Amino acid sequence: MVVTLPITARTAHWPQRRLLLVIMAVFVLSNLLLAAAPSYAVAVVARLIAASTHGVLWSVLPVYTTRLVPPERAGRAVAVVFASNSAALAFGVPLGTTVGNALGWRSAFVLLAAVAALALITAPLLLPEASGPPATRVTALAAFKLPGVLTVTVAATLVMLGHFILYSYISPYLRHIGVSSAAAGPALLAFGLAGVVGVWTTGVLVDRRPRGATLLFADAMALVFAALAATGRATSVSLVLIVVWGLLFAGLPTLLQSAALTAAPQAQAAVSALYVIGVNFSIGGGSIAGGEVLDRLGVASLPLLAAVPAAAAWFIIVGACRHAFPRRPIASAGARPEQDSGDSVPREADEASLIARPSADIGRAGAASPSCPERSATVRCD
Repeated sequence: MVVTLPITARTAHWPQRRLLLVIMAVFVLSNLLLAAAPSYAVAVVARLIAASTHGVLWSVLPVYTTRLVPPERAGRAVAVVFASNSAALAFGVPLGTTVGNALGWRSAFVLLAAVAALALITAPLLLPEASGPPATRVTALAAFKLPGVLTVTVAATLVMLGHFILYSYISPYLRHIGVSSAAAGPALLAFGLAGVVGVWTTGVLVDRRPRGATLLFADAMALVFAALAATGRATSVSLVLIVVWGLLFAGLPTLLQSAALTAAPQAQAAVSALYVIGVNFSIGGGSIAGGEVLDRLGVASLPLLAAVPAAAAWFIIVGACRHAFPRRPIASAGARPEQDSGDSVPREADEASLIARPSADIGRAGAASPSCPERSATVRCD
């Protein structure tokens, strides 16, 4: 969370394919160091090295992906990336556990480094350069001032906070609802497989009905948490709800990341970095909040606590009907003025013109950017 913005800013002018290769190389080295770590301190350093590139990876990867496809398929391209992430979570953890149990935990990280090395070798042959005009270097402050960016970031942070409040302690929660240790693995596998379905579903909807899909998934996730709190120890019902939760959670990053990129097409790298920082804050904040509740009130209280930020995110999305989560995709979001052109030197962005630009873009979009719908006493547009 701390290093994402400065590293992203320092590497903003790099060709994105080269940046992805450097990140993968650091990942290989950090896992080899972990596998050979003679002490716990060295192991922690190895994880910190990997973590230093983690936020940058998820800042650049969606942006790079959208530049490989036509603008009208950008959301689906992001969905493909997150589907791969969901599949990795579903199969990678069981595979790593199996290898670790059979050959030792160091062997699992050697295998991980080998797979990453294979990706590093083949990537230059398979990944094209994303060409375009020189990249603009946009500060986080300038990005936050763009219409809709703060709203999307806060909504995403709240959704992820609700998720990690419960997911950080999923093992004790599974035991609480009566799932044995032997059945916990299959339950988590079902959670991950449902996530693949969820990302596929959002891939169908994200470019056509982004606002409606985001509202549906956020609302359903808050309701699932509330239902888990109400069902108590009903094992079968709770397991069904957990699978639905897996489907919803895996789909929301695609919808929220796409909304962030659409809100500021001229500052995608900075906005993506802010999104990643919000997610990492949610990982830490969710585990801390969940841990406090677990110690003081018990594991049964975690779903109800998780429902609170998830419901707050839904209310924010409802009110954000103009810039952050518009009823229809804004035509100008397809523009990609921030694409990089190989080794070009970045130009400094004029923050005043950058902030003013979305309004002009929306005006040029014409009918594709409708005015804010009727306001009611309870709903305001951002």
